[in-house]
Amino acid sequence: MNDSQMKSVGYYTAADVARLSGLSHQRVSRWAREGIIRHSISTRPNIYSYADVGEAILAHYLFDQGKPPRKIRELVEHLREEYGEWPLAAAPLEHDGPLCVIWDDERGVHVSADIPGHDVIGKTLLNLKEIRQALSQGGWVSLKNPRLHIEIDPERFSGEPVIKGRRLSTQRVANLASEPEGRKELEEDFRLSGDEIDDAVGYERDIAELVAA
Repeated sequence: MNDSQMKSVGYYTAADVARLSGLSHQRVSRWAREGIIRHSISTRPNIYSYADVGEAILAHYLFDQGKPPRKIRELVEHLREEYGEWPLAAAPLEHDGPLCVIWDDERGVHVSADIPGHDVIGKTLLNLKEIRQALSQGGWVSLKNPRLHIEIDPERFSGEPVIKGRRLSTQRVANLASEPEGRKELEEDFRLSGDEIDDAVGYERDIAELVAA
């Protein structure tokens, strides 16, 4: 899948992006206005692509490391220039692994695949592969708690988080599992394993806790 194809894949509202990136709805909208996150599908209303969600996860990753929005925008713009349309989620990149990002107020941001053995002031180690995998496995919450049975594929089930290999959303599974006899129905009627059910329930619990925080 090339850059232009990836740019147009997926259909996510700001609320969807917030849920998958771990950011608040307000921050997603604000960072979209500031150019940190793009809405590649539509601007009225703002509709985001799968790759845009990946950028939102990247921005959250940097924000948690204490980087201010100005520097986040600077790095994102640099990566777009370096790698094209920045299809973070799936397209092959020149470098697939940790990058060393050095912030220099005079010379701008510098990104290198060569990670120095000594400490560098202002250095950030950024693992593109880790972020890309997190998106495909459920988004931000999967960075810290990956689950084998959860996946997001923008070309399957409208890009919603689902049970891997199935057209069955994690929300539906978690809702059914909370009902009397729900787990039995999921196991017998939908042929889900206990591990698949537990992953969906745990994933939706993580999302709910994140949104409530």
